[in-house]
Amino acid sequence: MPILSRINFLAASLLLSIGNFGNAQEFRTTAQQPTQLADVIRSTSEFYPSIQAAQARIREKKADSLAATGAFDPRIDGTVSSRLGGYYDGSAGGAGLYKNLPFLGAEIFTEYSISDGSFPVYEDQLVTANTGEARVGLALSLIRDRDIDDERFAMLKAELETDIAGLGLENERIAIFQQAYITYGRWLIAARLLDAYNELLSVALVRGEALERQVSSGDVAEILLIENEQAILQREGLVVDANRQVQLSAERLSLFLRSDEGLPIYPNYADELTIPVDEEEFLNLPVTQIVELALANRPDIAAAKVLQEQLQLEIRLADNLAKPQLDLKFYTARDFGNGQLNRLGTDHVVELSFSIPLETRRAKGKRASANERLIGVGYDLRLLIDEAERDMRSSLVNLRATSELKDVALRELEVAQTLAEAEARRFEAGTSDYFLLNVRERMLGEAQLRRWQAELNHQVALANYYGISMNLPIIDKVLSN
Repeated sequence: MPILSRINFLAASLLLSIGNFGNAQEFRTTAQQPTQLADVIRSTSEFYPSIQAAQARIREKKADSLAATGAFDPRIDGTVSSRLGGYYDGSAGGAGLYKNLPFLGAEIFTEYSISDGSFPVYEDQLVTANTGEARVGLALSLIRDRDIDDERFAMLKAELETDIAGLGLENERIAIFQQAYITYGRWLIAARLLDAYNELLSVALVRGEALERQVSSGDVAEILLIENEQAILQREGLVVDANRQVQLSAERLSLFLRSDEGLPIYPNYADELTIPVDEEEFLNLPVTQIVELALANRPDIAAAKVLQEQLQLEIRLADNLAKPQLDLKFYTARDFGNGQLNRLGTDHVVELSFSIPLETRRAKGKRASANERLIGVGYDLRLLIDEAERDMRSSLVNLRATSELKDVALRELEVAQTLAEAEARRFEAGTSDYFLLNVRERMLGEAQLRRWQAELNHQVALANYYGISMNLPIIDKVLSN
């Protein structure tokens, strides 16, 4: 391929490196400004589907909690009856306002009833003075349903499920932010590596032009031009593969970078883009302290503990079923208007009712079931904590190692750069051969690859550490700006 065509190839690859990916994305939107990590994180936080789904689950649980509190909404009950024929002609009607209270199984009520006509003796309770009878009273549960009942259980359970949904959202956010952080790093480092390979290709192309002139004038052997052609082909291959990596990583990153309509957007690359650097002073803390802080932050562990509370609540409800029922009702009643003397005046009434279960198999079965599930959750929680501690210690090992390897790779790159530049000067001065120069530049390209791979490995290790500890200070910093 002529040198001019090669230069056109280089120009095309440079266009790819700044985010114009040609036909692969002609039907997709590309970000107008260089894509920063803050753009990706904010977009992910607001528009990423699984985060939106987790937010919907929270709203669902809050709605369930609201529905559960409906058991304590006041209500009005009423009846009307009238005899259409027969010896008696009595008619009666009444209504009452009732409200359950969230303690002692209590209910407060006020009632009003009125009747007219004659009633048989067995319906004497329907008879009132001519302007009716009013009642106001309070009902309490003294044993069963005193501390908990179905209504309060449903309300408390809904509140705990809302807490679990909130912790699930936090867990999902951290996991998605971790993926977004790693994906952004892969895309940025792939673009950096493409720049490095383009630079090496540019050096070979410029050198090829000079060699063509020297071969034409008979200053150097034609074999050098052929060797340079081989180097160009090798570097073109590296550029093509690097372009592929940039485009693939951009595709992955577009899942996290979304428009206001929630549609994926291709990122836009620029040389000034960087991954925000976070101080890694926590590596100087004792491992046990780091692990303790991580375990305290993990929402999955907190969610397991909330689930334990929910099962303990089920045990309380089962124990309640085994208790005898003893209910106390107190009310004051007064008839108004004219009527029989025994209907007039104010009455104060106390009623006591009871129910004693002779067998409690239902309660025992429910309690045993909830207790076994509680034991199982305890084992799951123990394993969850053990795995989290193991993962945290492993992540610290990887993080320290990748930090050291990153420093080593940077030093190796500096040495390779120095050697390549020195060899280029020797070659220009005629004291070196092209074979050695090509070896030095190839080693420089490999050092570039190792440098960026080491950087990526460290960013992945850092993201994994933050994901395991459920704490992403870089993300918090980005979102707070």
